[in-house]
Amino acid sequence: MAVLRAPEPSEETVGALVVRLRTDVERIMRAEIALFQLRLTAALAVIKAAGIGLVAALLLGAGGFGAVVAGGVLLLAAIIPAWIAAFAVGGGLLVVAAVVGAVEVRVLSRGLDESLSGPDGPLPGGGMIRG
Repeated sequence: MAVLRAPEPSEETVGALVVRLRTDVERIMRAEIALFQLRLTAALAVIKAAGIGLVAALLLGAGGFGAVVAGGVLLLAAIIPAWIAAFAVGGGLLVVAAVVGAVEVRVLSRGLDESLSGPDGPLPGGGMIRG
């Protein structure tokens, strides 16, 4: 049984070199496409995770705004201690919503930066996102 060996570089024809070059370029392109798909998948996972926190911040903000409005109504209707509690609860919810929202925006910004940048830095064309 004969053992096949790769021809010496000086023995290869121009046609064989062109075929080998085409094969190498195809392999490199497939690897780059796979890497881009992996980065895109990671970016979408970050967006999904941060999106849940942003929705929570939005709901807390809406609840805080509702409580502040209710406190204003109580204040106008009759000046009693109940309005103080409504403002305290509403203000507290607004503060919590602001903190959660700020944290989630920062997480989203950093997560996208990390998932869209590879070991060599950002993607070509300004793939970095700044928050």
